[in-house]
Order: sequence, then C-alpha cells, then structure tokens
Amino acid sequence: MSLKMATLVQKSGLNKSTILYYIKEGLLPEPQKPKPNLHLYDEKSLAILEFIKYLQTHLHYSISEIKTILEDQRIDFESDSQIVINYLSALSGEEKQAEIEAIKAKAKTYGIDPKLFKAYKSCAKELAKLEYEIGAQLLQSHPENEKNELQKLLFSILLDLKPYIFNQATIKEHKRRIKIFLEEAQK
Repeated sequence: MSLKMATLVQKSGLNKSTILYYIKEGLLPEPQKPKPNLHLYDEKSLAILEFIKYLQTHLHYSISEIKTILEDQRIDFESDSQIVINYLSALSGEEKQAEIEAIKAKAKTYGIDPKLFKAYKSCAKELAKLEYEIGAQLLQSHPENEKNELQKLLFSILLDLKPYIFNQATIKEHKRRIKIFLEEAQK
C-alpha cells in the first residue's frame, strides 16, 4: 500500500520539510511519482521515519550516524519479525565494537579487574536468553496487527528500560556505600 505525503506526515508526526530533508540526505527512499503532483511512499518509509526519530530522540544520533546505519543495509523494514534484532545489530556494529575495545584497554591500564567485564558478559547472556524467550512467546501469541507495536515496546524495553534499571541499581549501591563510609568516618 502506498502513502501520500499528508498521510506520511500524519502517521509519523514529522513535518513535510523534515521528510523532504531525509529524502535529500538519502535516509528515505525517493517516492514513486505516477503524476506530476502525486508522490507515493511505500509503507516501509513510515518504519524508517520512526526508526530515525527513535535514534535521534533516544540515542541522540546525528544524521550522518543514522545514514551510516541505514547504508549498512542490515535492517529490513519490510520484515517486521526481525526488526528488534536488526535494530540492535545495527546499533552494535563495528564502530561500537572498536569503542568498547578502547574502553577495555583503558580500564586495563588503570588496573580494573577483567572479572568485571566477564561478569557483565555472563549476566548479559542469561538476560538475553530470557528476553528472547519472552519476546518470541509474546510475538507468537499476539495477532499480526499488534506485532509492530509490540516490537516497538520490546525495543524500548531493551534500549530504555533495561539500562535505566541497571543504572538505578548502580546509583543505589553507590549511595549505600557512601552512607556506610560516612557512618564509619563519624565513629
């Protein structure tokens, strides 16, 4: 099904000039032009716009970073069954891996015990198994017309809720340790 610009604007929540800018920058495919004043966009354009908006709003990606992700062509916006996995794969590409390795190398120079990173990896594997099982079960049990929204929710849980919970636990532990330290210092 093809969408007119007005429909794309309404469904995406973006204005026409932003959508035209994304087309100009190569983030969004050129529309079909069956008539001089009629531009038609396929439905994957809406998914691409939502993805761009998410990356900008939640992860603060620049246009050039988003362009790199989209050019990588690992994301298939027509196949929504793999969308969460593809998003995560795109977000953890080679550049991110190099950044992580640099952090680990710097941590090593300061004597940070690599057991910490091994513990992260072990916990992450167990958590990833549970996330997959729950996500797959939910996707199988919901009707087709709800799957896109469910996938967006799962994506938000993975990229927003999970880091928030982990960070809150870290903050709580630091506060607890500071309180103990201050109590001992007063003795």
